[in-house]
Amino acid sequence: MTDSDRKIIDKLEEIPDEYTRGIVKKLARIIIRGNGNKISIANTKFLIATILLNKGYKEEALEVFNSIRLEENKSIYENAQFFIGDILLESSSLEDIEHAKSSFVFVKNKFPYEAKNKIDICDLILDKSSEELGRNIFEISNLVYKILSILKIDINSIGKKQLHAERKLAHYTSTEVANILLHNPNTNFFRLNTIHNVNDPSEGKLLESYLKNDSKERNREVRFDGEYQTFIGCFTFNHDSLNQFRLYGKQDYKEASGISLIFNKNFFKENDHPDQMSFIATERILDEEVSEEKISQQPVIRCVYIDPSSQFIHLAQRNQITFYREFSDRVEADIKWMKYKKYIDKKTNEFLIWFECLKSAYQKAMDIVSELDQSKASEINILLDRILLPIKYLIKHIAFQEEQECRMLYITSLKNPKVKMDFGKFLYVEYDADVKTHLDKIYIAPAATQYQPYLAKLLWDTNVKIELSNNPYRQTS
Repeated sequence: MTDSDRKIIDKLEEIPDEYTRGIVKKLARIIIRGNGNKISIANTKFLIATILLNKGYKEEALEVFNSIRLEENKSIYENAQFFIGDILLESSSLEDIEHAKSSFVFVKNKFPYEAKNKIDICDLILDKSSEELGRNIFEISNLVYKILSILKIDINSIGKKQLHAERKLAHYTSTEVANILLHNPNTNFFRLNTIHNVNDPSEGKLLESYLKNDSKERNREVRFDGEYQTFIGCFTFNHDSLNQFRLYGKQDYKEASGISLIFNKNFFKENDHPDQMSFIATERILDEEVSEEKISQQPVIRCVYIDPSSQFIHLAQRNQITFYREFSDRVEADIKWMKYKKYIDKKTNEFLIWFECLKSAYQKAMDIVSELDQSKASEINILLDRILLPIKYLIKHIAFQEEQECRMLYITSLKNPKVKMDFGKFLYVEYDADVKTHLDKIYIAPAATQYQPYLAKLLWDTNVKIELSNNPYRQTS
């Protein structure tokens, strides 16, 4: 341990919050006992810094982040530089903004999307004529990530004794695709497809309409962004839905002829304890790491349904009937439902507060942009579009509320080698988590019951349950 590390540890003794001080002191012992293990020391420093940051001790967190050295571990050092830049971006000092910019420039290869946004914001702030606008757009960027953290599905929350009500999610697909995914899981991976394949014509339009208070804006064309594309994987809380069987996974255009794959929580990126890690650093939906072929495990985020005319908002969630199907005891089902409803109501209220803050900040930015010349205004609108991209395709029309959808998101450029193509049909990325080993159950649609023995053969070496849909349906053709 270096003398500078010792000074930082001694300073942490001054933290007034006893709980935080206790956690940090325990972690600091790892640094003291580091025995030359540079990676372990760098990891521990990063953990201490993120705890301090989450608890509001930004100055102390900044000092610890700055103590992480490149020679200890390049990846951890880059993560620390990103946080250093984010903390310094809040400063009123232009010298700090310059320092922040240099931090983001250093990590632009690891985090190209996010670093580019931050560098552009720094440039705006460093220009006296656009400083106010730059700080306003930085606020918008922070609000986007705050909203993402609220909408993220807490797969592992509510303690160890009680399994979370949202621990399993369904994906509707065709029997043909299911066969591909299950027959050879070592070569056939779950895909996240480009957003251009969705069936909702309002996709990508509603967010800007809402932020501008303009319901007619939803009819505008969504601009093709050749620099960054959004890829999505679609899931739902409705495991056995007749409506979704009729719409999705059709074989030979026949309704209700697909299957519902129920994934367990391990298919998705696990949530870290809120006192340990920040959403942005460890659960990046814009991850450019891992292999050159597949993307790493991602968190899953609930969609938001908006009625453009009334601006009514509904967060994707489980329906009450699903609790009565899950628990045979009605009293237990009632208790579980009421607890869940309380949880969702709190989540919804929290979202509404921050979403309204986003609208206010966005409209303030638009007021400033309206005074700019056309060229500069266009430049700022492109930046704002890019910053809003992570939540742009989470906002859906209320007409699709019944789907109760959640999504994985992956944002990257078309030059990324992970992006693959079936020309004229699909642009997609492959997901680095095996489907077969992460399945909990399969529901077979009413018009696909003949596939039951074949699915049983594909899953003979697993404990995956195979059930026929409980929904009544008469095939008419």
